[in-house]
Amino acid sequence: MPNKYNKYVSFITVITILVLLLLTTNKINQEVFLLLFIPLAIAMLIFGFLELIKTLKNKENIDLHASEIKTELKNRIKTK
Repeated sequence: MPNKYNKYVSFITVITILVLLLLTTNKINQEVFLLLFIPLAIAMLIFGFLELIKTLKNKENIDLHASEIKTELKNRIKTK
C-alpha cells in the first residue's frame, strides 16, 4: 500500500545524503551541516511518528494480516 509521504521521505533522504557527502568532502563546515541536518532529522522524525500513529490505528488490519501469516505457516508445515 503506497504511503502519501513516500516522495517527501525520499526527497529528505536524498538531501541528507548530499549534505553528508558535502561534510565528508569538507565543502561545508560543521555549523552549516548542523543547520541543514537538524531540520531534516526533525522532519524524518515527524514522518515516522505519523506512520506509527497510522499503524496503531489500523490494529484490525494488523490482526488480520497476522492470522493470514499463521494460516500460511500452518499450511506449509502440513505439506512438509
